[in-house]
Amino acid sequence: MNAADKKLNEMNRLADMAHFPPLVNAGATLNVLLTVSVTWYLQPWLIARLHTLAPAAWTALVLAANLLPVVLLRFTLGPNSIYPSISRMNFVHDQHKFSDWVYLAASANMAFWVLGAWVVFTVARTPLVLAIILAVALVATFSPVLVRGLGTRA
Repeated sequence: MNAADKKLNEMNRLADMAHFPPLVNAGATLNVLLTVSVTWYLQPWLIARLHTLAPAAWTALVLAANLLPVVLLRFTLGPNSIYPSISRMNFVHDQHKFSDWVYLAASANMAFWVLGAWVVFTVARTPLVLAIILAVALVATFSPVLVRGLGTRA
């Protein structure tokens, strides 16, 4: 079976995520970019109030905020729920229909960006460093679409 034709709840490989529509990748990329930007902005405030617990508390809050809509929307699923193919999913309407392991992978990815950015901002917290981290995150998280685009021209 072509991975792009799999239903969202049939995803069983990390590589299946490479078949998301460009708007889904764009939404995920925007989420990472906004979270890294807010991390940069709030880091001094969080450190002043939470001290050494700040990175862990911030990461937990970010992950909870990302997973809460999924948990709430999962209550709407039933035996007659429609699961679109990976390549035809809608970022807003279908974000809660993945296999459970996908949320673990997405959470690990977000934790990587939050904690990685936190470490870098601890060493050098300047607008230039923020811009560099955002550029790297943009390329890295949107790369499945960029690679697909290069592959179709060959």
